[in-house]
Amino acid sequence: MSGRYLVFVATVVSLIAVPGPDMLYVLGRSLAAGGRAGCFSAAGIASGYALLTLLVAAGFQLVFEAFPALFLALKYIGVAYLSWLAFRLVRSEGGLHAPSRGPRRSEWASFSAGVATSLLNPKGLLFYFAILPQFFAPADGPFWRHALVYGWTTSFLCLTLYSALGYAASYGARRWTPEPSASRDLSRLAGVLLLASVLAMLGAEWSGVTAAR
Repeated sequence: MSGRYLVFVATVVSLIAVPGPDMLYVLGRSLAAGGRAGCFSAAGIASGYALLTLLVAAGFQLVFEAFPALFLALKYIGVAYLSWLAFRLVRSEGGLHAPSRGPRRSEWASFSAGVATSLLNPKGLLFYFAILPQFFAPADGPFWRHALVYGWTTSFLCLTLYSALGYAASYGARRWTPEPSASRDLSRLAGVLLLASVLAMLGAEWSGVTAAR
């Protein structure tokens, strides 16, 4: 299992390093509200993936195999949610120097939105319910144990790497773009990139459906 596990970790790190909805959301929150908000966003994303891990360990992917339309509907709901999130970032008037609406409220908002982002991220759903099971081998023992180890490893890596990204982005924005308007514009740029990412996923989904026909 150790060799396959290392391959899995390398695969996950490479996927995390590619900009996607999770990364762009953390980046946008960090630029809009600081590294702490980005860290809470990363914690929410990791928590969402921890929940998906439990569903995979319980064999929930079999439900999607039996009812593919359900999985497709969930992906479209995710696309709609991420588009709304991108719109909020683009419309954001906040910035690293803007007055906070309250630490606890802001932290909870970042965390809860992070949970929803990971639970409704089409890329995350595909990874957990289609790709992760491919790393399973009967020699590893029960599937549920395999799913917990591999899934929670992914959650931990997301928490670690995205938190580091959030703090780095916040520090860089404060260091190199001290003007409030600059950090606000960077946050909006993250929203635009998030929307572009969502549209790219939607285009890939439509092209796949067209090819299947």
